[in-house]
Amino acid sequence: MVRTGTSVPADTSLRKQVYDSLRVALTAGRFVPGEKLTFRTIAGALGVSLTPVREALRRLVAEGAFEMQPSRSVRVPLMTRAKALELRDIRTALEGLAAAKAAEVATKAQVAELRRIAREILAHRRRGDEVGDRENVRAFHFAVYALSGQPTLLRVIEGLWLQTGPYMNLLYPEFIASAGGPARRLRVIEALAARDSVAARREIENDVHKTLTYVADLADATGNIVPLGAPAVSASRSKNKAKGSSKTKAASKALGLRLKTSRLKASQSSK
Repeated sequence: MVRTGTSVPADTSLRKQVYDSLRVALTAGRFVPGEKLTFRTIAGALGVSLTPVREALRRLVAEGAFEMQPSRSVRVPLMTRAKALELRDIRTALEGLAAAKAAEVATKAQVAELRRIAREILAHRRRGDEVGDRENVRAFHFAVYALSGQPTLLRVIEGLWLQTGPYMNLLYPEFIASAGGPARRLRVIEALAARDSVAARREIENDVHKTLTYVADLADATGNIVPLGAPAVSASRSKNKAKGSSKTKAASKALGLRLKTSRLKASQSSK
């Protein structure tokens, strides 16, 4: 019998928590191109069982964020020049649209928050903190796009970032030092403050186009972008417990959300 007149509860399951944690990690560049992770390593890092990890990874594989590998493992896909250019053109168009929409409605408080994030980026960059830098760059862009009030557009943009996020690691240090990012972010902020949708679109489009063109130009003669010395987590089960523990700790640090999922698991078990 189907119940009527009841609201559908928000999905607060462990499956969604793991899925969201991995999405954030990917879009923030916490994984590198070609990196391999076992289901067990991710489960240990997040403090959950294998079932929600397996379900979340299947979704992310379907979205092109991971490639399924043997022995219950996944790999961050490698990129080709052609794919990088395709993603560049799609992201340029969609993120420019989101920025233009954001400029039409941005409030003073929202603009002030963007200024705060921009200052955080500068602080991390001066300290040479690449992780904090990347995470705040992600936060800045998605704060802008969220202002558009276009949830479907935002979700599509997030899906595209899943594929390009790991390649943001390749921007350091050469591109970051010469790209003029702080000045461009300031121009985006000023455009939003002035409700100038044309300028906001132009600045975001220029930023995305320049960034992903740089990534595409890293391709070798065969058209593949294969980072030299990219660290990889072994896909096979380690017989060395110390080594396995080290991998789990590294994955936990990359995901950065162990406590959040653990608290959710505890709250669910108490109900």
